Amino acid sequence: MMVGDRTNTDVKFGRDHGLKTLLVLSGCHQLEDVMDNRMNDRFDMDSLVNPAAVVADTLYRAGLSNGRKKVYLIGAQGVRDEMDDLGVQYFGHGPEPQDNSDGSAFMFDIELEEEPSNVGAVVVGYEKHFNYHKLMKAANYLQQPHCLFVATNEDETCPGPNPHIITPDAGPLVAAVRCASGREPITVGKPNTPAFDFIRRRWNIDPERTMMVGDRTNTDVKFGRDHGLKTLLVLSGCHQLEDVMDNRMNDRFDMVPDYYTTCIGALVVPRGQA
Repeated sequence: MMVGDRTNTDVKFGRDHGLKTLLVLSGCHQLEDVMDNRMNDRFDMDSLVNPAAVVADTLYRAGLSNGRKKVYLIGAQGVRDEMDDLGVQYFGHGPEPQDNSDGSAFMFDIELEEEPSNVGAVVVGYEKHFNYHKLMKAANYLQQPHCLFVATNEDETCPGPNPHIITPDAGPLVAAVRCASGREPITVGKPNTPAFDFIRRRWNIDPERTMMVGDRTNTDVKFGRDHGLKTLLVLSGCHQLEDVMDNRMNDRFDMVPDYYTTCIGALVVPRGQA
């Protein structure tokens, strides 16, 4: 069983019922929150699918761990950790040096830390320091045909502590780099194939015996349907039956689940009633 990042109680359900259970995150920035604040001792790192790990694996398999080319990184700490583990060299993360210009001259000339020919990939994920300088650098590095454009995920927003405040996720950043560079990214997170290939290689899962459980039709359900898994939509989160019906009426069958439930606990017959 694979579960989406907003159905963490489903992890305990799977474990308690003897199921091999993987937690598939949408964004790299969610890793610390999941491990420290929500999961406690219910989970372990070896059963967690983090887009940062898929990014690093993609770069490693592309031959970027040999040190001959570097990666321009717009991303959070989780991506850096995974790239460090695989020996992928990177630069550009974190805040840009303070811009002291008093006009628009910087828009027409910018100092690149590395020669474009020495950059093998541009990686874009969630980063709070994203700005015009980073956009300009990413777009210019991507003018080299050999330079890969890799995105962690394209979620538009992510949950935050204040439900009344919209918190942009990696999607708007990826869209900006896509528009400025004219390049299409390899997006590794749900519902895209690199994440599934990573899972299948590492855990040797059988799609016919695996179910994807989640609360989003456009990521969790689509991820399962696109890769031959059974799908279960949990209605206690993002999407509801109205969304499923809208998908069906508009022929978006890849976002229509095989099954749905109000919550994962509803699948368990109470003791004494079996």
